[in-house]
Amino acid sequence: MEVSVTMANSLKELAEMPMKGSPYFDENRWVSPLNFLNGAMFERLPKKVAIHDVTLRDGEQTCGLVWREDDRVRISEALNELGVGRIEVGMPIISEENRNAIRRLKKMKLNSELVAFCRAIPKDLDAALEVGVDRIIVEHAINPYLNAYVYSKTMEEVVASVTNCINYVKKNGVKVSFMGWDATRAPIDYVLEAFKQIAHGAEPETMAFVDSFGVSTPYAIQFAFEELRKVVPEKIGLEFHVHNEFGMAMGSVIAAIVGGARTIHSSINGLGERTGNVATEQVAAALKILLNIDTGVDISKIGEVSRLVQDIANISPAYNSPVVGEKLFWVESGVVVDALDKLNSAGIQAAMTPYMPQLVGRPGPLIKYGAFSGNASIKYYLRLKGIEATEEQLEEILERVHVEGRIRKTVLEESLLDKIIESVMGKA
Repeated sequence: MEVSVTMANSLKELAEMPMKGSPYFDENRWVSPLNFLNGAMFERLPKKVAIHDVTLRDGEQTCGLVWREDDRVRISEALNELGVGRIEVGMPIISEENRNAIRRLKKMKLNSELVAFCRAIPKDLDAALEVGVDRIIVEHAINPYLNAYVYSKTMEEVVASVTNCINYVKKNGVKVSFMGWDATRAPIDYVLEAFKQIAHGAEPETMAFVDSFGVSTPYAIQFAFEELRKVVPEKIGLEFHVHNEFGMAMGSVIAAIVGGARTIHSSINGLGERTGNVATEQVAAALKILLNIDTGVDISKIGEVSRLVQDIANISPAYNSPVVGEKLFWVESGVVVDALDKLNSAGIQAAMTPYMPQLVGRPGPLIKYGAFSGNASIKYYLRLKGIEATEEQLEEILERVHVEGRIRKTVLEESLLDKIIESVMGKA
């Protein structure tokens, strides 16, 4: 049995800080009022943002990871149940196995759009059209060095190639998006000119600006999107795809949305090349919990979908990863347990976490016992067990818990805690 925190009582509000009915507090969360000030650009945020999940394409570029046909289908089913707007199912040109998975998914009539990732090459487009995807991404680098030395093309040639491909897809009656990758290492004027020419020459439904190597700060990303919005017609939606090289991906996502992005590319558990993509669970949870932005995702299912992808990929997030980390909602410190217990009694449920883990389909908060437990922790546990102890007994139990925690260098199993309590109480 895990030792979970009990439910809070009715909120006892303070006159100088009323919280009922505020946009930053409810029975399951308590976040910052600063998020909702006009000075924090809250007035520029939309009510809805779409999620384009790339677990099955960019996620597969995690070194050593391979999705088989059944994996691709099962994960797509889970993403559809989660409520993501689009599922980037992979590159049909790569293999018959990929194409078979997409055909099977097409027959399932999922609510999520099935999206194929294609180079600006006719054979890629034909392979995607043949399997009947709902949308095709036409991708190309938007960086003068890559275009010159990798593709041996001028910007004009890149624009012409991409424009022809987009128009070809449109003639076949399929939605199309353009993805300009490695855009953040290129001069902004170069990027804006390329996006402008493609936007006016082909009019894709959306255009994705990509920080392929996670090298832009959130401030730079907001600026880039504000400039893009000036040269790309309003009817063409803007999207953002980012990697997490310096741990700024989630911050860059919010900056992109402030700047005008309305679709975010993300991956379950942050899978992807190198540090990975921004994590789908982080995007959905942060936008919903911190800013009240709807992504269409049922965040209560995040825990189970994350676990499914962990099991299939055999890759687990760090134990303290945001939203899905195994130990994220564990509480050991006596000071924290004391504050949690008292705030719960005052009617604040999300007391020492920003939100209740049940919001994202996780258990907890779970009180753990070890070297850093305090009197409040032991009292809390004894209260749950219906055991009354003297102050001397409390001190002895706590000291034994501290000793075991230091020796074992981990939190104690409940059975061992019960054994310590029984040994001390048995002296009476």
